[in-house]
Amino acid sequence: MSRILILIARVIFLGSLGGALVPHAARNKPANLSFLANAETFSPDSTAWTLYTPDPNHLWNRLYRVLYRREAAGGKEYGYDELDPLLWAQTKYLVTDPGKRQALQVLDEFLSTHGERALNDPLKRAVLQRDLWAIFDWTTQIPEEPPPRSDLQNKLLEVIRRLALPPQEIARLPDSYQAAITSKAFPAAYDAQRRNQPFLPPDLFNPNGSWVMLSARGGDPIAISHVSFFSGRSAFLVFMRLPGGRAATLDYLKSLYSFPKPWLPDPNGPMGVMPNPNLPEFPPGTQLALVRKAMLIDSEGHLQPTNIVEDLQLRIHRTIPTEILPMHNIDRNEARTALDVLEFKFSRVKLFAGEAGGLRSVQAGEPEFALFSSHGIDFEQREILTACVSCHFRPGVHSMLSRGRFEIGGTVRVEVLPSWDRNYEADATKSWKGRQYSWGLLQGLWRSRAAN
Repeated sequence: MSRILILIARVIFLGSLGGALVPHAARNKPANLSFLANAETFSPDSTAWTLYTPDPNHLWNRLYRVLYRREAAGGKEYGYDELDPLLWAQTKYLVTDPGKRQALQVLDEFLSTHGERALNDPLKRAVLQRDLWAIFDWTTQIPEEPPPRSDLQNKLLEVIRRLALPPQEIARLPDSYQAAITSKAFPAAYDAQRRNQPFLPPDLFNPNGSWVMLSARGGDPIAISHVSFFSGRSAFLVFMRLPGGRAATLDYLKSLYSFPKPWLPDPNGPMGVMPNPNLPEFPPGTQLALVRKAMLIDSEGHLQPTNIVEDLQLRIHRTIPTEILPMHNIDRNEARTALDVLEFKFSRVKLFAGEAGGLRSVQAGEPEFALFSSHGIDFEQREILTACVSCHFRPGVHSMLSRGRFEIGGTVRVEVLPSWDRNYEADATKSWKGRQYSWGLLQGLWRSRAAN
């Protein structure tokens, strides 16, 4: 019976709701762990993985470690408290031995001993489910070739299911951004004299504050590239603030979405269109924010948004360059000098300790192992704060990629509007995720377990 349910779910979701998510990463790049031998990282380097409890031998710590740890030549470990697992499309760790065998052993121990009962902390249960869900989705995105991975998927799903919280308990999880504001760990505003100083605006989520939340009406989430890369496990929110505050921002947005021809034909361009240079431009000093919030799976198998902030990027447009560069342009120097970029990343260590809402500021020059918008190379390294410019290099409003959904030979116009519904993006993300193969497979396995 359970096999029939799984088969039905696979057919329904793959055939009717859409194919498997195609990773942004390139498919033909081999894993290259040797790169790690000389790599440096700002992530905490720990041989005692003690994220969930102070005991490195605690089952939850060992489960996290066997799934997130990557090891370099000489035994140096990476992955401790990383925002996302260091896994790419061509990575073989966890689907080949010894990594797969070790992962299955710890998963079996978790299931046989009811490891979900080992800690009775809703926040930690939520974060561990988040961590395992990322691994499950990755197993559905790597190329379909031997060895089989259904055994790993089945065990991951069952642990995810056992860790699931009721909807009302998810709703009671802490608001990590508000906790960060209350902690006063960071200044409240941008300081042009100290441009690398991180800040957190207290009114970012205030519906009547100086920041205006945006949505791209038309069905898909506004930051669709980010949502799709992370397979709909996070909701992405976009905010804008002009120097004149909320009223000025709303007036500007009205002039933007009422402009008649935002795109012009470009027969020689790869997309067939180019931005209209006469589009109303926002003034220098305009700030944009991209917030990534965790989604969870509740005890009924449904998607639920949370107020756990996983990542926050702030762009301050100090100046507005005049030249609208073509999409294939590789010169980003003007954009780098025109923009200040700040970022905060989620830290389990800080979140569980009740420190600054679990957010840490990214330091100037800090490297990361590239996942989003990377070349798909295992352990490719880049500076975190320069990565935004790679895509958002056009001047001012033209750097807002959410304004268009490009197709070869044309563009589908997308209206970027003030979002009057604070749940709009989370609902759009849930709808998008529901059409993906990874969610169909998870639901099929979930229902088969419930039927048994």
